[in-house]
Amino acid sequence: MQTVFSHVVQKRLSQENENVATEALSFVLQSHELAHNGMMKLLRGIDPQMPRLWFRTQQAEGKGRPDMLGCDDAGEPHLFIENKFWAGLTENQPVSYLRRLVECPMATILLVIGPEARQEMLWREFRRRLADDDISISADSMSGIFRVATTSIGPKLVLTSWRVLLDALETEATDDKAARSDLLQLQALCAAADIEAFLPMSAQEATDQRTPALILQLSSVVQAVVDRAVSQGILNLRGTAPQASAERIGRYAYFGAERRAGLWFGIHFVLWKTHGVTPLWMVFSPSEFGRAPEVQAILEPWAAQRGVFVTRYGDGHFVVALDIEYGEDKAGVVAGIVARLGEMAVRLAVLKPGPQGEINNG
Repeated sequence: MQTVFSHVVQKRLSQENENVATEALSFVLQSHELAHNGMMKLLRGIDPQMPRLWFRTQQAEGKGRPDMLGCDDAGEPHLFIENKFWAGLTENQPVSYLRRLVECPMATILLVIGPEARQEMLWREFRRRLADDDISISADSMSGIFRVATTSIGPKLVLTSWRVLLDALETEATDDKAARSDLLQLQALCAAADIEAFLPMSAQEATDQRTPALILQLSSVVQAVVDRAVSQGILNLRGTAPQASAERIGRYAYFGAERRAGLWFGIHFVLWKTHGVTPLWMVFSPSEFGRAPEVQAILEPWAAQRGVFVTRYGDGHFVVALDIEYGEDKAGVVAGIVARLGEMAVRLAVLKPGPQGEINNG
C-alpha cells in the first residue's frame, strides 16, 4: 500500500531511503510510548539485561556514525542500529561498530535491519568480515529474529528484517491510533524501497560511465576465461553458442571434450541482484544438456568444503557463484576463475559422456 509519505520519498528522495527510514523510526520511538515499549521488549528478548534506552540518530561514535544509538539514562550507548535497504556495506559495518561497543557498559547489541530478501547475503558478508578480523561468533536463537550471535569480543550481533521489527512495534501499539498510523507510513516506505520496485533514476546514475565500463570489463573477463578454459581442455564449445537476454550475458559450453555436462557461464544480473555474491555465475539446467540433478549431487559437497556459494534457481536449475579475486588485475581474475572451473571439471569427470549429436542448449 502506497502512502503520501512513501510516494514523496520515492519520487524525490529515493537515494535517501535509509536516512529517511532512520529518522522515521526514531520519530516513532520518541513520540509513541507503546512503540518504544515494543522496541524494548524486542531488545530484552535478545539480552534480558538491556536497560531502558533512549534513541537518537546520526551521532558520531569514534570514526563511525551509526544510523541510530540507544543510550541509557546516563547517556551511555548500549545499542547501535544500522538500517539497510540495498546500499552496500560501509567499512565500519559490522566490525568497527562492534569494537566500539566493547568500550560501553555490558548488555550491548549491534542491530542491523534490512530487507528479508537480502538477509542471507548480509549474514554471509558479516561472517566473512568477522573472520577476517579474528572475531568468532556463537549462534543464539530467538523466535522471529533471523540471526542472533554473541561475538567473542562481547557485544551481540543481530540481523532482522524491517517486517519483523515493525510488526513487533505495531503489536505493542495496537491501542495507539497515532502510532499505528505512523508505523503504517514507515511500512509503506519499506515496501516501496524494495529492490523489485522501479526507482526513479537520478541524472548522476544515468550518466555514470562507470556502470557500462564495469559491464564491459566483466564481459571481457568472461571471454578471456572461456578462451583460456577451452585452450586448457576444461571447456568445449562444440555445438554451443553465445547467449544473452535481459537477465544475463554469456554463453553455453560443455565441460570437457566428452561433453559430460552442459552449462551457461557469464554475467547473470538476476542472480547478482538476488544474492549479491558475484556478478559471474555458472548455470546448469535440469535438461539433458545441463544435467542439474547429477551435477548438484557431485558439486554440492565440494562447494561446502571450499566455501563456494551454490543454490537452486528457477525451475530446477543449479547455479554456482564464481568469485572474483578482489584487487587483482585482469590476468589474476581470469586465472582464479579458470582454476575454479578446473576443479569442477575434475569432479564432473565421473559423469558419463553426454549425447554427441546436436541438442538444444539448456
